[in-house]
Amino acid sequence: MLLKSIFSQQNTDKAERCRGENGSTVDDYEQCLKWLDSWEPGSVIYPCLGSICDLATWQLLELGSGLEASSQPFIWVIRGGERSQGLEKWIQEEGFEERTKERGFIIWGWAPQVLLLSHRAIGGFLTHCVLGIGVSVGIEAAVTWGLEDNSGLVIKREKVKEAIEKLMDRGKQGEKRRKRARQLGEIANRAIGVGGSSHRNIEMLIEFVIQQTRGQ
Repeated sequence: MLLKSIFSQQNTDKAERCRGENGSTVDDYEQCLKWLDSWEPGSVIYPCLGSICDLATWQLLELGSGLEASSQPFIWVIRGGERSQGLEKWIQEEGFEERTKERGFIIWGWAPQVLLLSHRAIGGFLTHCVLGIGVSVGIEAAVTWGLEDNSGLVIKREKVKEAIEKLMDRGKQGEKRRKRARQLGEIANRAIGVGGSSHRNIEMLIEFVIQQTRGQ
């Protein structure tokens, strides 16, 4: 019944886009989706830095400490790799997972990002990209997450906590950011829909490739 309520016809395309390299789908993440279903709409922060951003171990520790200090429900996706080994050791030996088990969910490796981002419980997305909306997480000096070893700078847990609380704020400023995000989402959906600008551009690209192929 749980998967039926989540895995509606509307979400079929999302699940197809969430297939991992091993062919797994949302069925493998039933526990994760059950956990998200237990939270109020817009209450969970989702940190996911992708496969390109390679944070130093000590920066990952500051991120984790900031999540804990914020007291905000979170679902944290941590990809594998050499740098995450130190983080895994810290999580296990320092009791991070035990202390946050009532409001935190950790996914190691690949995660169904499309389904997670579209879940009603997700209220904030913490990433390394500059999206033009939301709240910046950082310090006064310019620094790109993933290049801390080169700059010698680190984003402290206090800054992470401060940014999360600001992003998830239920006041006027928080609602203003959420409204802006919804508006941009609607614009993006129209663009990729039939007749939208992105849809037309793809059609033009396909037509161009076909013409070039015929001309050879």
